[in-house]
Amino acid sequence: MKFIKAYIDGYGKFHHLDSVFEPGFNLFFGPNEAGKTTMMSFLRTVFFGFPGKKNAADRYEPLAGGVHGGTLDLETTDKKKFSVSIKPGRKLTGEIIILNGDGTELSGERARKSLQVALHGISENIYKNVFAFSLTELQRLDSLENDEINSHIYSAGTGVGDITLPDILKTVEAEKNKLYKHGGTAQIVPKITKELEVIRGKISDIKKDRERYKATISEIEGLKQKQTELTHIIDNKRREKEKASRLRAGRENVNELNEIEKQISSLPFVIENFPLNGTERVEKLEEKLTERKEELQECRNKIKTFITQADSIRVDNRIFESEALIISLVEARSAETENLKREDEIRTNVSSLKGDVANAINDIGTDWDEDRTTAIDVGNESLQSIRALTEELSNARVNVEKANNALAHERKNKEESTKEFQIFSKKLEKAEPVIQFKFLMIFGILLAIGLGAFCWITFMPVSGIMATVLGLLAIAALYYVYYKSASEALDDSKEQLSNIMKSKTRSIEIAEKMLSEVKDDYLRVHKKWQDWLQSSGFSIELDRDGISALIESIRKIKDLIRKKEDEEKALQHVKARTRTYLDRINEVMKRCNLKATSRDNSSQSIHLLDDLLKKQKALKEKKEQLEERIMEIKTREKTIQDIIAGIENDTHKLIVEGGAKNVEEFRKHSMIMQKRERFLERKNNLEIQLARLIGSANEIEKFREEVSTESDPLATDHSIEELEDEITQGERKHSDIMQEMGAKTNQISELEKDESLGELRLEEENLKARLRQALSEWSVNAVCHTLLSKAMTIYERERQPFVLKHAGRYLDKITGRRYIRVIKKSDGNRLVVETPEGLQKNVSALSRGTAEQLYLSMRLAFIKEYANRVGTLPLIVDDILVNFDPQRAKTTIRLLNEVSKENQIIMFTCHPNTVELCKKEIKNFNGPVRIDTQ
Repeated sequence: MKFIKAYIDGYGKFHHLDSVFEPGFNLFFGPNEAGKTTMMSFLRTVFFGFPGKKNAADRYEPLAGGVHGGTLDLETTDKKKFSVSIKPGRKLTGEIIILNGDGTELSGERARKSLQVALHGISENIYKNVFAFSLTELQRLDSLENDEINSHIYSAGTGVGDITLPDILKTVEAEKNKLYKHGGTAQIVPKITKELEVIRGKISDIKKDRERYKATISEIEGLKQKQTELTHIIDNKRREKEKASRLRAGRENVNELNEIEKQISSLPFVIENFPLNGTERVEKLEEKLTERKEELQECRNKIKTFITQADSIRVDNRIFESEALIISLVEARSAETENLKREDEIRTNVSSLKGDVANAINDIGTDWDEDRTTAIDVGNESLQSIRALTEELSNARVNVEKANNALAHERKNKEESTKEFQIFSKKLEKAEPVIQFKFLMIFGILLAIGLGAFCWITFMPVSGIMATVLGLLAIAALYYVYYKSASEALDDSKEQLSNIMKSKTRSIEIAEKMLSEVKDDYLRVHKKWQDWLQSSGFSIELDRDGISALIESIRKIKDLIRKKEDEEKALQHVKARTRTYLDRINEVMKRCNLKATSRDNSSQSIHLLDDLLKKQKALKEKKEQLEERIMEIKTREKTIQDIIAGIENDTHKLIVEGGAKNVEEFRKHSMIMQKRERFLERKNNLEIQLARLIGSANEIEKFREEVSTESDPLATDHSIEELEDEITQGERKHSDIMQEMGAKTNQISELEKDESLGELRLEEENLKARLRQALSEWSVNAVCHTLLSKAMTIYERERQPFVLKHAGRYLDKITGRRYIRVIKKSDGNRLVVETPEGLQKNVSALSRGTAEQLYLSMRLAFIKEYANRVGTLPLIVDDILVNFDPQRAKTTIRLLNEVSKENQIIMFTCHPNTVELCKKEIKNFNGPVRIDTQ
C-alpha cells in the first residue's frame, strides 16, 4: 500500500492543506517543529481515530478554522484506489469514512474492519512503533521487544486471510476460558458440575432407605478405594521405572560431564577475560605489521629513487626569466609571418600602381605628368563649377534654338494667315443666299397661302385674306433680317483679319528681337566657359563631354596616386614592424645566450625558443612532480610508521590483556583457552541433553548426585524390566476392579427404577452428557492453544534469524562496515552487535547514535520481513538523523532511498542540512515538500 495524496481540512494550525506523495522517497520540510509534528500526527490519526481525553494535546483541534480532520488517498499493491476520511462524530475518536474506487462508501464499523484488512491487521501500537515512528520511539528498544509486535511480525503470514496466528490464539484461549478456568465459578463446566452435585444429592436421598443399595454402594466405594490404592502403586512403579530409565539414559552423559570438569580443572591458569579469538587476532596483527614494514621499506626505496631523479634534472632559469617575452613572440609569430607576406604583397602592389599611374597619364596626353595631374582640382567645387557652366552654356544654346524656332514659326504663321485672308475676302465678296434659304422662302410663301385658304374655308374670307397677308409680311421681314446680318458679318470679318495680320507682324518683330538677345547671351556664356578652361589648365577646345571624360580620367589617376602613396606608407609601416619584431627576437636570444638571427631566420629562431621553453617547462614540471611525489611518499611513510606503532601497541595491549609477557606465551594461553572453550561447549551440550532428558535444567545437579550415588548400575538397568512386569500385572488387577465396579453399578441401576429416581437419573445423564461435551470442547481448545503456542514459538524462532540477518545487513551499510552483524543471545534474549574482527558489544556499550542506528536497522528488518510475508505499508519517520554523525547520516539517506524502491518512505524534518544531504545523496531528487503552519 502507498499514499497518493493527503488533504487536511482542519488539524492544529493547518487549514486547507494539500500534499501529494511520490511512490518512492518523500521529504517534507517544515522550518519549525510544529508543522512536521502536526502532519505526522494526522497520518497516524487517520487510520485509528482521534486520541481520547487523556491525550487531548495530541488531538490537534483546528486552530486555523475548518472541520477537524481530513482525507488520505491510498493505493493497494493490486492497484486498487480508495480514500480514507476522518471527521468528528458521536465518539471522541471521530468517524472514519472509506470511499472505494467504484464509488461505494463505507462508514462506522464496516469502515474500520475494511481499514484493518487494508492494514493487514496492524494495531495502533505496532503502527506507531514500527511503521510511523519519531525520534522518541526510535530511541527505545523496549518498543521493539513488545510481545504484540514480536508475535505480529514474526508470525506474519501464518493466519488465514487477514487473521493472524496471535489473533487465532487469543480467540482459542477466550473460547477455552468460557468453558473452564482454574478457580472460576461462572464458566460452563463449574455450573454443570454444581447442578450435577445437586441432582446426585437428590438421588442419594431417594436411595438411603435401601439396605442393599447401601451395601452395594459400600462395595463400590471399597472397590474405588482399592482402585485408588492400585492406581497409586502403579504410578509409583512408573515413576521408579522412569527414574531408572533416566539413570540408564543419562549415565554416560553424567560420566562424560564429570570427566570434562576434571579436565577443565586440570588446565593451567589463564585469566578469565582472555581475549576472544586471541591467536587469530595476534596473527592478523603480525601479518599487518609485516605488510606495513614491507610497505615502509618500499616507500623509502621510492624516496631515494625519486630524489636521484630530481637531482639529475637541470633547469635553465634564464629561459624562465624570458618566458613572458618568448610567449609573446610565439603568440605574435603568426601575425608577423603574415606581416612579412604582406610586405611582399605591398611591394608588388606599389610597383603595379606606379605602372598604372604612368599609363593613365600617357592616356590623357603626352604633355601631362604626375605633378600636373595632382595639381588639377577635381573636387566637388570644381565639379559644381563645371556643372554650372556647362548647364548655363547648354541653356544658352537651347535658348538660341528656341528663339530661332519661334521666329520661323511666327513667319510661317504670318504667311499662312495672309493666304487665308486673301481666300476669305474673296469668299465674302461672292456671298449669296444659300439654296436652303431660298427653298425656305418658297415653302414659307406656300404655307402662308395655304393658311389663308384654310381660314377662308373654315372661318370667313376675311380671315383667309388676313392670314395670307400676315404670312407674307413675316416672310418679307425674315428676308430683310437675314441680308442685314450677313452684311454686318462681312464687315466684321474684314476688320478681324486686318487685326490678325497686324498681330502676326508684331510677333515676328518680337521673335527677331529675342533671337538677337539669346545669341548675345550665348556668346557671353561661351566666352566665360573658355576663360574657365584656360584658368583651370585645360584646353579651350574642350566641350562638355570632353571635360567630363578628362575630369573622370584625372580623378582615376589621382585615386591611383593616392593608393600608391597609401601602399608606400603601409610598406614603411610593415618594414618598421618587422625591424621591431626582429629586435625583440635578438634581445631574447641574447638573454638566453644564443646567437642573433636575421629576418629570414626569425621563424626558426622562434621555434627554437619555443622548444627550449617547452622542454624547460617539462623538466621543471617533472622535477616538481618528483618533489611532490617525494613529499606524498614521506607523508605516507610517516602514516605507515604511525600505523606500525599502532599495530605494535595493539599487539602489546592484546598480549597484556591475555596475561602474557610475549607472543609465544600468549599463543600458549590462547591454545589453553580454546581447549577450555571446547570443553565448555561440550559441557553445555551435555547439560542441554540432560535437561531435555529430565525435563528441567534446575534438576541436573540432583540427577548427577543420583548417578554418582548409584551403587549398581546393572541392577538398575535390570530393575526396569521387573518394574514393567509389575506395572502390567497392576494394570490387569485395575481392569478386574473396573469390571467388578461396572457390575455393581448395574445392580444399583436396577434398584433405581422408580419414576422420580428415573427422572433425576435422566437429568443426571443429560448433565453428564453436557459436561462431557463441554470437557471435550475444552480439551480440544486446550490442545489447540498448546499446539498453536508451540507453533508460534517455533515460527518466531525460525523467522527471527532472517530479521536479524536483514538488520545486520542494514547496520553494515549505515556504519560503513564498522558493525556487520546483529545477534540475539540466548541468555536473556539480549541484542549484541559484532565487528568485522569478531568483537561483540552490548547495546549499552554503544553510543546514542549507533544505538539509534541499530534500532532503525531492526525496524527496517521487521518491515522487510513483514513485506515478504504479508505486504508493504508506507514507512513514516520524523527527524531520525538528529544524533547521527555526517558520514552515517549520508549512508542512512542512501539506505532509505534504497528501501524506498520497495516501500514508500515519508520523512519529516525541520533541519535544512537534512534537505541538503538528500539533494546530494539521492539521484533525481525532486526536492522537499515545504509545510508551513499558518
